[in-house]
Amino acid sequence: MKICFVMPPMASGYWKKLGKKVGPQSEPLSLCYIASYLNSKGYKADIIDCIAEDLTEEEIEQRLREGKYDIVGVTMLTLMYTQALNVCKIVKKINPKTYVVIGGPHPTIAASATLQNEKDIDFAVIGEAEITFYELLKALDGEIKLSAVDGLAYKTNDGKVMLNNQRKLIDDLDILPMPDRSLLKMELYRPSVSYYKRLPAYIILTTRGCPYRCTFCSKVFDKKYRQNSVEYTIKEMKYLMEEFGAKEIVFRDDTFTMKFPWVTEFCNKLIEEGLNKKIRWSCMTRVNLVNLEMLKLMKKAGCWGIHFGVESGNQRLLNLIKKDVTVQQIKDAFKWCKEAGVETRAFMMLGLPTETKEESLETIRFAKELDPDWAQFTITTPYPGTELYKQANEHGELKSIDWNNYQTWAGFSENDLVWTTNGRESSELKALQRKALREFYFRPKFILKKLVHIDNLPIFRKYVLGAWALLTTGEGRAME
Repeated sequence: MKICFVMPPMASGYWKKLGKKVGPQSEPLSLCYIASYLNSKGYKADIIDCIAEDLTEEEIEQRLREGKYDIVGVTMLTLMYTQALNVCKIVKKINPKTYVVIGGPHPTIAASATLQNEKDIDFAVIGEAEITFYELLKALDGEIKLSAVDGLAYKTNDGKVMLNNQRKLIDDLDILPMPDRSLLKMELYRPSVSYYKRLPAYIILTTRGCPYRCTFCSKVFDKKYRQNSVEYTIKEMKYLMEEFGAKEIVFRDDTFTMKFPWVTEFCNKLIEEGLNKKIRWSCMTRVNLVNLEMLKLMKKAGCWGIHFGVESGNQRLLNLIKKDVTVQQIKDAFKWCKEAGVETRAFMMLGLPTETKEESLETIRFAKELDPDWAQFTITTPYPGTELYKQANEHGELKSIDWNNYQTWAGFSENDLVWTTNGRESSELKALQRKALREFYFRPKFILKKLVHIDNLPIFRKYVLGAWALLTTGEGRAME
């Protein structure tokens, strides 16, 4: 049975105006994990990344026709719902007998509704997909019954949607083969400009799950935290270095430093093997999961930067979204990073439930006070499956269920926001997002710091493109 996994194209307003210029081209590792697992079981699975290859619908159709696939899996993110659905339609247009399977965050949350509403979709994989997809193939080969495949939703012959038992999470991530990047055109990938110093730079995921309870994040099935062994992780780093010439690694785990003993072992191993002299790396984590001693060790082991989810500079709002950190912890983490010589990136949110305009401005001021090397300001968007989505009508009104408009970068789109908290207007928050970015990045202090440290022309070009996009996008000047 011949299989193809498809990452649909991106068509949001933000991507066209800003993201395509300075945003990332990230490897679709979720598809790599599934394809690699199936290939290790004797199947033949390919990957088509429509975003990285910048494919039109006509080109997607041509590739799928040439492949003559028996089953096609399509990633379905909420904000790419229409694009994913268009791929499903193309598959059925080519051959109505080809099985179409969707997976990803959206069908994990809304499998029944999606299958019921969309005739071109046959199956939905809920949660972790490697073993579920493998068992689905066995079911289609007649070896087991569809009803025995945990983590699967499907339609019966009479159109009824069946939702099987929830699949047990994979406890030992090391049982999965490393994602086979040879299935991708690796020369097309690069992180966002704030995520790397030198190219090639590639992504690694070492963990799944998160035990924290932030209201804006969906953790329906994956609150249990699991992590690859240090040996597995270093083996993957060496693979990227040897096969693709990686000069940097970006660890995209939300909470990379969750387990202090793991981080200590990892850093010591890098130093022991001399890898800290050969490759640099960055990561993401929470402000309450670092201390000065750890940061100094990470720096010695080759870590040059950390991304933190700050969200707000207001303690009331941090408590409201169940961030479980304090403003002082945020300040301490950024101070310690400066002392350790580790660069910082801050993720901020604007327009949180009950947030006033003054509190939004407070968050912008706080970002400038922290003075990270980079800052990101996104607009609060209540995604399905989150506590925030359930609370949206308590503190405002959901104005749309057009999933294409569920964009945290809506300040760079043509459409109104799908939700605003009571008392706030869409136009105000969109202008505020642009204001935040301009005020942060056009500070003389920030510009001078970047000019002094620029030693890489490709990155400098990204700075210029990003600055130009910020200056020329939106309805006139940012709001005062």
